[in-house]
Amino acid sequence: MADKQEYRMVRLTDGSTIIGSITVDKDFLRITNALELKTSYRHGALGTNEDSSLAPWLPFTEDKVFVIPKDKVVVITQANKNISHYYEVILNKIEKQKKDAKPPLSADEMNKIYKLAEQMDKAQISGNIMKLKDEMFEDATREEELFDDMIESRFGKRTLH
Repeated sequence: MADKQEYRMVRLTDGSTIIGSITVDKDFLRITNALELKTSYRHGALGTNEDSSLAPWLPFTEDKVFVIPKDKVVVITQANKNISHYYEVILNKIEKQKKDAKPPLSADEMNKIYKLAEQMDKAQISGNIMKLKDEMFEDATREEELFDDMIESRFGKRTLH
């Protein structure tokens, strides 16, 4: 990032807040390296705490410049030095992660993984069926033993010839 870079924050009509390098023309706003400012609130013993974070505005794209119609903009303002510094730190981290990221899986690799998962599911189901059969056999054996014990206790032990 260039030193002394001025970043701007934009509030859109949908309520989202975007930070980045912004240029404006007659009908459109262009924002480069757009990160969305997300704020969450935590309620604790000492009251409510506000946490803010920056994340890619539109993930899963390689685009760096986004064009927004001016009628979708509520306000544009200069970002202060603290949020500007935070923006640069997060943007550098995101760019490093993209650079270090492993390539995405191909369609063939995804199909192989899907088939393997199906095979594992079938094997697990088959294993569960075998386990259930074993449990049923054990239950039947226990019932037979209980019946034999009941007969023996009532009539005594007898040997059949």
